[in-house]
Amino acid sequence: MQLTNDELVLDAEKEIKLERESTLKIIKLFQEISARRIYLERGFPSFYEMVTKHFGYCAGSAMRRINAMKLVQEMPQFEEKIETGELSLSVAADVQSFLYQEAKIERPYSLNAKIELVETCVGKSRREVEEEFARRNPDREKRETQHAISHDRLRVSFSISKELNEKLNHLKDLLGHVDPSMTTESLLERLAELGLAKYDPKRKAERASARKQKAFKAVPRTEVWRDTKKCDATDQEREERATSAAEARPNRENFGPRNRYIPAKESHTVPDDGKGCTFTSPTGRRCGSTKFLQLDHIEPYAQGGANTADNLHWMCGAHNRARNDATTRVQ
Repeated sequence: MQLTNDELVLDAEKEIKLERESTLKIIKLFQEISARRIYLERGFPSFYEMVTKHFGYCAGSAMRRINAMKLVQEMPQFEEKIETGELSLSVAADVQSFLYQEAKIERPYSLNAKIELVETCVGKSRREVEEEFARRNPDREKRETQHAISHDRLRVSFSISKELNEKLNHLKDLLGHVDPSMTTESLLERLAELGLAKYDPKRKAERASARKQKAFKAVPRTEVWRDTKKCDATDQEREERATSAAEARPNRENFGPRNRYIPAKESHTVPDDGKGCTFTSPTGRRCGSTKFLQLDHIEPYAQGGANTADNLHWMCGAHNRARNDATTRVQ
């Protein structure tokens, strides 16, 4: 039986109401999952990663729900507004994002000021809310956006200061002899390579290994006596001498109190498979985050663990900090 127009609209209204109620329930569940930091024990470096990779939300949907979650967590009086639709999920998320950006540029809002802002935005569209943000902070920068335009190209949109633009143009001039028609993209690629060469642990390890090989080859061929005959030392003999000399040198950990200092020769040889954080959850999921990587002791330092490569592995900052936190149950 075909529904009448009125019945069709009525059914849609019922489903929309259920959808809003469901959204609010999801936000409350997210609050508890985030508060318990369950995402860490499940092998995710952040709650956002869990929402996108485990629950399957796209980036935009995930951020809307996470931002709305943070807003009602601080101002629970607006839960009902979200449930009724007076405060849409998108507007709630935009308000929370605006408040976060304002705090980053040292323009934090007091709780009363936050409540006043949310009340101002109730019942308004996203365009009207954007106008309200612009009125409150005319200099507010647009957030960086990325859009795929082909299988190997992205369009990135963001604003930069005039000062930074001048610095980039100055760098282009300085490198003009290398590439007279240097674009911003090629300049950023060159800067990225310089940064990776300095900070990427894998590249550091490769350079350390290359230096070690070069130093070994540069050892002068010392004359030694063997079978009462004078002859050049063999490679094996030089290697044995170098090993003996290294063993004879005092070990810094044998003198004075222990410290967490990790010698470069150790940190540069810690295995790195390029797959990020090594934390693995009980379900077998590896975190794999490549952000904020830190060296972590396999046998805890507090329990006598050594600062040697075989007792170190890479972990993201979140899992490294949570490792000994009993509340996260991270082993």
